[in-house]
Amino acid sequence: MAIKRRKKRDIMRDDFLLKENPFSAIDIYNIDAAHMYVPDIYGNQLDEFYEKFLLLPLENETHKQIIGAVWSSHSGDKWGKGFGKSMLMAEESKRINSDLGASTLDRMDVVKEDIDSNPVLSGYCSFDQSKGISSFPSTLLEAVSFILNSPCYDWNVHLELRNRICNEFEVEEGYESGSIRKELLDKLKKYRGLSIQLNHYTLNGFIHRLSHDDTEDLVSFIQHEIGPRIKASQGFNFVHIFNAFASLAGISYIVYFIDQVENFSRFARNRERDIKIIRESMCQTSPTADIASFIFQMHIHAQEEIEGWWNIEHLPSLDVEDRRNGARIVNLKGLNNEAAKTLVQRHLETYRIDGAEPPDPFHPFSSEIIELVRDDTAGNPRDLLRTLGDILNNAKIEQISQIDLTYVQPFLDRDYEDEESLEEEEDEFANPKR
Repeated sequence: MAIKRRKKRDIMRDDFLLKENPFSAIDIYNIDAAHMYVPDIYGNQLDEFYEKFLLLPLENETHKQIIGAVWSSHSGDKWGKGFGKSMLMAEESKRINSDLGASTLDRMDVVKEDIDSNPVLSGYCSFDQSKGISSFPSTLLEAVSFILNSPCYDWNVHLELRNRICNEFEVEEGYESGSIRKELLDKLKKYRGLSIQLNHYTLNGFIHRLSHDDTEDLVSFIQHEIGPRIKASQGFNFVHIFNAFASLAGISYIVYFIDQVENFSRFARNRERDIKIIRESMCQTSPTADIASFIFQMHIHAQEEIEGWWNIEHLPSLDVEDRRNGARIVNLKGLNNEAAKTLVQRHLETYRIDGAEPPDPFHPFSSEIIELVRDDTAGNPRDLLRTLGDILNNAKIEQISQIDLTYVQPFLDRDYEDEESLEEEEDEFANPKR
């Protein structure tokens, strides 16, 4: 239990009207953590995200696949960290899976008939060396686990797909698992370019669990019982099997979002072999090539890491500067002033003491302070929130009950004392605001 009372005045509660610092734990996105997700901060780029990665593929009868990227090309930060790419990809994937894309497509004004006939799925995964996830196949298996275990309607995606297959093939009650397995094996055998050893012990175990209704056992099998060697050598076969399973359930499209792609270049042991597997499995092998897109998290450093081997295999360019790539790249620009205020206000409201009536929705800050910090952090959401968190913590320690511009300025990198004179010397385009 956290400490609630002290003898000296509690600045955070008594003056700032906050239960605790809303920004004290702002850090790198973690799929298992409870992050506050505020989609409004992406503005029009959220619709752009859907337009390019969902609607554009779905508007094609064939050739649905897109190889694209979510970028942050801000020139002041080679790593492009903190712009919300990971959170956008993961949280929107959860939203899509919750109703197989129905509410997302409705948001984009798709007619109900087309929504009903085009259920979609979305997976999120990340290269993670600490977990031994350093090859593309092992990473995509994490995305399969993500999809299967995602909440969907009143259960999860795995059970929803299984139920749809039973309805589609009029499976007799009590024989669901065996019937699903038979339909899945029959479908896999129809793909002439798909070379899968169906009697392989581990693949068989995966198919068996996919056909049954124990999602927890299935996900545990993927994450803990398929060894690193099998994941690296056979991993894409598991992905192909899942995609065939989803296709049996009537899923028309799956988008996979892949994070931290630069780590593949840094840690992969058999990079040349893996690159060929990537191209052949993603772009040339059904069912994956028929219904699956692959969208990578990108920034300048990541592009430098993968550019050489990416080009060798003639994979589609992800260069953000190339105009031809515009239809498959979303380049996050960061926060404008209004988005910054929305983000800050949402955090403050969540941590506000029950029944408190602050003099201003941004209290203990002001609208002017938020704009100042936004400018100083170049619209980077993570840097904005971290800076505000530092200000609050220091004000609490120093017993500063009123936060004004004078108190805030030492926490900023830029010197604002001569701001007016600087503005007079520079022309009107010297410091553009997004």
